[in-house]
Amino acid sequence: MTDSDKPENFKRESGAFQKLDEGDLMRTLIDLIPDIISVKDVEGKNVWVNHAKLNELGLRDFKDAIGKSSFDFFDPATAEGFERDSDQVIQAGQPVIDRHEKIVQRDGSTRWHLTTKIPWRDSGGKIIGLFSISRDITKRVEIEIKLEQERNLLRTLIDNLPDCIYAKDAQTRKIMANPADLRNLGCKTEAEAIGKTDFDLFPKEIAEAFFADDQSVLKGQSVINREEKAVLKTGETHWLLTSKIPWRDANGSIIGLIGIGRDVTDKKNLEAQIAQAQRMESIGRLAVGVAHDLNNTLAPILMSIDLLRQKIHDDEGLKIMAAIEGSAKRGADIIKEMLLWFGRGLIGERAPVNLRQLASEIAQSAETFDKAIKVEKQIAPDLWPVIGNPAQLHQVLMNLVTNARDAMPSGGTLTINAFNTGTGKERFVIVEVKDTGAGMTPELLDRIFEPFFTTKDVGHGLGLSTAQSIVKSHGGVIETESQPGQGSTFRVRLPAQA
Repeated sequence: MTDSDKPENFKRESGAFQKLDEGDLMRTLIDLIPDIISVKDVEGKNVWVNHAKLNELGLRDFKDAIGKSSFDFFDPATAEGFERDSDQVIQAGQPVIDRHEKIVQRDGSTRWHLTTKIPWRDSGGKIIGLFSISRDITKRVEIEIKLEQERNLLRTLIDNLPDCIYAKDAQTRKIMANPADLRNLGCKTEAEAIGKTDFDLFPKEIAEAFFADDQSVLKGQSVINREEKAVLKTGETHWLLTSKIPWRDANGSIIGLIGIGRDVTDKKNLEAQIAQAQRMESIGRLAVGVAHDLNNTLAPILMSIDLLRQKIHDDEGLKIMAAIEGSAKRGADIIKEMLLWFGRGLIGERAPVNLRQLASEIAQSAETFDKAIKVEKQIAPDLWPVIGNPAQLHQVLMNLVTNARDAMPSGGTLTINAFNTGTGKERFVIVEVKDTGAGMTPELLDRIFEPFFTTKDVGHGLGLSTAQSIVKSHGGVIETESQPGQGSTFRVRLPAQA
């Protein structure tokens, strides 16, 4: 047993401790606390402060703080804020708990405190002032402000990138989507996408493919530069070049995924157009050669028919000659159309064309179709003129309305719309032909402009390809929209006369 452990020494030390002044003891303990502590009277003047408070005020002696208010040490706006809180405590008896205070000192420097103030009552319960304790959280607030600035900078950057950027949680629910991704999803606001999975946003077969990729990523396997076909529930198709990586927490555990997708729809469409152009060029070279050979073959046949007709006098023989001549002439017509499609005679004479009149004439022709087909039209009265060949443009529109009729063998609605769009040098006239027929699959839609491709029992598959060539020779395009069971829309876009 040491000397200090002896009973008589313990009693002696305890007695000395009891003789210490209780006020000095409490002051010593409170002065050791790093938090800022003060006591104020009902007039808001200091009656006691600890060392941390002195340091905050830039003082060395307690007497320089006693009897003074916040207005003696702080910026007026800051002092007024302190006094409002003090009035709440002293006059209403309501404590102020964990109030974030921005403190602007007289030298212009700013600090942040987390402050609590409670009433100081006498033995009778009367409020005679308040106790205040504050913790300097300036460093924490500065870090929070910096983090918020970095978050805002990052979000601004993400929101203004043209690529689709998104994040998903471990259940593959969207928790962030930038505007480019929202446009790809067909959503107007981020709230429409948050909390939803791909099964809520895409057709089932597309969502299943995305989900399979997501599961691989959530297991730690990144997906880099994968081409994804995204078909929205509206039927619109987009192609994305997508990368997905695991999203990990501070411990390295996977808590979700981050995805970046670049819209390459235009690139895919251009590749498809180039491939189609190459196919058509090959077919064209073959077709032109065959057409010339057939022309050379049909010419003597037609000449021989005239000679034979002079030598044949019976009715049966003349009927046979007429049938042969009709077939030969139809073959010659097909050859002419083939040559037309492959670039012969597409230029022709050009002049201002009144598309309003032309579209109205086409609508009148459509009204002669089967009564089961209802014709609707909306033709703007102020359609801009276009420079073109009226006969060729009539052929284009007539082909489109005839195809629309054939797509509705049981009847339906055929709609013809014509309107202006664009401004300045980018002015176009649009003529739309819509049907409510069976519609087309994406695979069929990719092939409809190919020469000799047809789904009809009769016809030679050159109508749409010829129409497309005519429109292209006029500086325009034919746009198509179709879904199985929802009809088709063909949109002719022609540049307006300058």
